[in-house]
Amino acid sequence: MADLQRPVLDVGLVVRDFDRALAFYRDKLGLAPTRRLSMDAETARRAGIGSAAFEIQYMQAGEANLKLVRFQIPPPPGPAGTDGAAGYRYVTLWVKDLGKTHAEWRAKGAEFPSAPIRRTPELQMVFLKDPDGNLIELLGP
Repeated sequence: MADLQRPVLDVGLVVRDFDRALAFYRDKLGLAPTRRLSMDAETARRAGIGSAAFEIQYMQAGEANLKLVRFQIPPPPGPAGTDGAAGYRYVTLWVKDLGKTHAEWRAKGAEFPSAPIRRTPELQMVFLKDPDGNLIELLGP
């Protein structure tokens, strides 16, 4: 294992409608926008991560960052659901009070496909969808 500088994993999320995604993660989920940076097309090509320029908005989620990635021409949507394709399919946020968080975010308009499900006596889970249909798992008591 590499000697990590930070004990967390940041996740990059390509979004189709940047303003809508930013509003969702900031206003409904309460993630704080921090820094924003751009990558030019040549650097993206040389790094092997894309063929066009893009912008990244960092959204602080505890010690980690959810990085909203905006291309000038949004790529087509991918298949929905965890069984839609191989690869990263959702992110998980651990919360201190799942029932309270679920109620607060529902009141703000977050879309939950189900009510919280009790996995063990001390742990519940529930998924919600962002504006592009990406899944976010909440875990907590």
